Parts: sequence; C-alpha cells; structure tokens
Amino acid sequence: MTHSKRLSFLLPATFALLWASSYVTTRIGLDDISPILFVAIRLVIAAPLMLVLAVLVRKEPLPALHHWPHLLIGGALVHGVTLAAAHIALVSVDAAPLALVHAFHPVLTAALAVPMLNERFTPRQWTGMALGLCGVVLAFPFAATQWSVIALVGISLAGLTGGTLYLKRFTSDIAPFPATACQLAGGAIASVLGVLAFETPQAIWTPTLIAMMGWNIVMISIVGMGIYSLMLMRGQAGSAASAFFIVPGSAALLAWLGLGQTLGALSLAGLVLASFGVWLVWRRTD
Repeated sequence: MTHSKRLSFLLPATFALLWASSYVTTRIGLDDISPILFVAIRLVIAAPLMLVLAVLVRKEPLPALHHWPHLLIGGALVHGVTLAAAHIALVSVDAAPLALVHAFHPVLTAALAVPMLNERFTPRQWTGMALGLCGVVLAFPFAATQWSVIALVGISLAGLTGGTLYLKRFTSDIAPFPATACQLAGGAIASVLGVLAFETPQAIWTPTLIAMMGWNIVMISIVGMGIYSLMLMRGQAGSAASAFFIVPGSAALLAWLGLGQTLGALSLAGLVLASFGVWLVWRRTD
C-alpha cells in the first residue's frame, strides 16, 4: 500500500474515532462544569491555537477581510450553537444516541444541498437518506426523553447542518486551516454570549475535568479539526463525510467502556441501519 493510500485510510478513520471520543469525554467532564461554559473555555483556547497552526506551521494566508463575517457566522453555528446545545443535551441523553443524530448531518447536508446549492442526489443516495432517517428514529430514545432535550438535539443538528451549508455556499474557496481558526473564533464568541445569556457558570477544576477539557481542546478542536482540514486540502471531503458512518458505533463502544452505557436491541438495529445509510450516501472514491 502506498503512502498516499495509507493516508487516505488513516485520516478518515482517525478523525472518526476522535470525533466519537468527544461525546464520552465531554459527558465525563460535565460532572464538574456547566455545559455552555465547557464549550466557551474549549473554543476560546482552541481558536488562537488553530490560528497559530495556520500561520506558523502551514504558512497559509489569513482570509480576506470580507470573508471574516461569513466564517464567523458559520463557525458560530457549527461550533457555537451545535456544541452548546449538544453539551446541554448530554446531561440527559447518552453519548451514542446523540452521536448517531450528529452522524446523520452529512446525509441531511447532502440532501439539502440539492435545492439550496443546486447539487445532484442519486437514487442510491436518496435510499441512504431514507435508511439513515429510519435508523435515527429507531435508535434515539424519543419516548424516554423530554421534549426540551429533543429540541436541543434538533437545534444542535440544525446548527451543524445549517452552518455547513452556509460555509459551503460562501467560503468554499478559503484555505482550510485559517478558515477553521476563524470558525472556531465565531464559535467562541457565540458560546461566550450563550454563557452570559443562558447560564450561571459553574466549574470545579478537578483533575478529571482538566483532563477532559484538555482532550477536547487539543485532540478534538485542534488535532481532529486539523485532520479534517488536511483531508479537505487533499480533496478527501467525501471520505471525511463518509467517516461519520463509523462514529455512532465507535461512540457506543467508547460509552460502554468509559461510562457503562449500553444500547438495547432496537437501538442497536437503528444504529446499524443509520450507519449504513450514511455510508450509502457518501460511498464514492476520492
């Protein structure tokens, strides 16, 4: 196997595992900190670190001034709204079902891009969309979850999908690393405003919280998003999106190992069905 082919396999797999780990590490950290404050601290630290990576390591130019509002708005949706709503929901919802809903986002994004961005959707992809939606309905514990929490999960998915479409529409030609740094800054601004508007911030800085916060800052917001940006630079956007089909299963395994959370037979069936739907939509060669 050539070096390029190894990277084509390792980068999406590593990204997916890191993404899955964030649900478990976040849930552990939330025992000691209020949800939106967790997001705010994570992004306020991650944004300048990613900017340094973009400028000093990648040596890529910063986006033009007229691109910054779009990047900040998209980042506020993708990182701020998505993570804040998800962190609040994680207090009540297990890690794997929430990961499953988020893993559906590339399918929903691809489907909405048909009318909004004039992209094409094949019959196979529509089949994957239907299977993914059925899997989410089967696996997510709607009956045992309060409507307010379901609304938060919906808001989180809407932020992730809407922000992705917005960024694709207005900022698709910007170098990925500096674009990600600007997006993280937008998420930081949104989450700080969220703390001020909706939360009485609380934190007990235990060793566990410090470790979980550090993992999410370094391994998710920096390394994970760095890998995602690298895949975009290599023309592997399809592989990045298709990697989401292994996220729910990975999150379920990590949640079982780290939190003792288990899934019933119906939820497992839904997880498999939804994961197959995501794979079906994004099955292609780069």
